[in-house]
Amino acid sequence: MLSISQAAKKTGLSVKSIRHYEQIGLISSPQRSENNYRYYPEAIIKQLHFIKRTKDAGFNLKESKALLLLSENKHRSSAEVKAIAQQKIVELQQRIEQQQALLNSLKEITDLCHGDAHSDCAIIDAFVKE
Repeated sequence: MLSISQAAKKTGLSVKSIRHYEQIGLISSPQRSENNYRYYPEAIIKQLHFIKRTKDAGFNLKESKALLLLSENKHRSSAEVKAIAQQKIVELQQRIEQQQALLNSLKEITDLCHGDAHSDCAIIDAFVKE
């Protein structure tokens, strides 16, 4: 059993995040000691590691919760898990495309800027356009 600060250190999550996950029901409620401190058993530490890994992979808390519930369900179908992952792939691909378009636009206007001592600047002009 680990204290909340030990659990945070072991999982790489903040104490604030762990408290939030408990508050929203993402993780099981930990046991409390006589002095009312939270103590986290290995089962909850595993849940926290799982959540951290899903967050690191780009999943939001709702998706992480769905994956966590599926991970704990021995009767799950891998199709359910795959559908969540495939949806995330679509979302990430869309974001990448949007970011690439922004990058290309910024490169274009930056290339038009002379970058000299004059005040004329294509970058400022691009942002001032109506």
